[in-house]
Amino acid sequence: MKKKILMSVLTVLTVIVGSLNSAVAEAAQDNTIGKAVESRETPVIQFTDIQGHWAQAAIQDAVQRGYVDGYPDKRFLPNQQVSRAEFIKMAVSALELEAASTSSGSWYAPYVTAAESAGIYKVGDYADGNLTQRMTREEMSKLAVKALGYKNVEDKQWMYLASKDGIISGTAPGVISPTGATTRAQAIAVIERLLQVKSGKELPVDKYAVAAAEGYWHKTNIFSVAPEIFNGPDNHNKNFGIDSWKTSKLRFGAPDGSIVAQVDELIAIDWNDPKDPNRKLLPSKDKLVWKFGSKENLFTNDLQAYVIVLKSHLPINKKPKSYPINQLNLAILGYNGQPTGELLNMAYLVESKDPKRKINGLVIPKTGFSTDGNIRVLVETISAGAPIYQSTLSKSKLIR
Repeated sequence: MKKKILMSVLTVLTVIVGSLNSAVAEAAQDNTIGKAVESRETPVIQFTDIQGHWAQAAIQDAVQRGYVDGYPDKRFLPNQQVSRAEFIKMAVSALELEAASTSSGSWYAPYVTAAESAGIYKVGDYADGNLTQRMTREEMSKLAVKALGYKNVEDKQWMYLASKDGIISGTAPGVISPTGATTRAQAIAVIERLLQVKSGKELPVDKYAVAAAEGYWHKTNIFSVAPEIFNGPDNHNKNFGIDSWKTSKLRFGAPDGSIVAQVDELIAIDWNDPKDPNRKLLPSKDKLVWKFGSKENLFTNDLQAYVIVLKSHLPINKKPKSYPINQLNLAILGYNGQPTGELLNMAYLVESKDPKRKINGLVIPKTGFSTDGNIRVLVETISAGAPIYQSTLSKSKLIR
């Protein structure tokens, strides 16, 4: 009887020990699998020259994604310039476009072919056609904008669209450097942002870069700086808002060619933004007035307004006695009410009391005004009794 009991106990112990050994083995296997998974993860490469660099995180992400590499000496060279071919290769790899390998031709030929097939590059995109030359910031923007699927883009509009989507930012406040070189760090930052936008993410936008890029595109920034006035939600029509502005309207004059007027720039300045890069165009506050007739008002900090500065000239003037002033008059029409010079309720003339910083422009209100439904921006020649030549630069629907 005792032997039977002893045998039963031994059997139970054997089963228990066997179960424990099996559990330990499974746990060990799970741990091994975990370690195997960890070992398959790409380790973060510690480059010796990116610590503290503004693009450090983006560079590490790009290397992890596998579309760019560092150098054997553990340097990344983030500030080294990128060629057009190198950027195309990065973009094609990051976008996971198929680049068929080939034993002939240049190393970048498969990537260029892939970019052409995807519609993000075409022959003629670069004036000199040399893909080994450095990539400019404008060229980089062009490829990025094409990758986002934009169609019918105007000449010089690329940087505006890229900055508006958060793909590029300024090299300094209000500076976009279209012909500036592209560095490896900048290229990666742009591609990383491109991937985020394509995934549906909304990126922060450098508003000063957008305004500068708009000016570079079509000689004005009014639609970026003062969109609620010139490009509000009711302007979904090619005849209104930003689509009503055409660079062909910036040059006009007499039918016989004796007088030719040219708008060089129309610049909006946000008076309530002390960091607005174009504030440098204005004199100090104590030397800036807005006026109606002889009534003058100093600008104050609480004045809710935009200053619109016009730069213009007459490149051809065969009648200087009839057109003695080498600039154009600016009018912004569509405001209701009577001008009094007491209340900023419409466009008023701006004058600089600083002889070293003269300006030609108007001040318009942000609030406290009503309209006839349309705001029109018009320029015209200033004559001494001779015919006046005009051009309506833009129209915007604005009901107040």
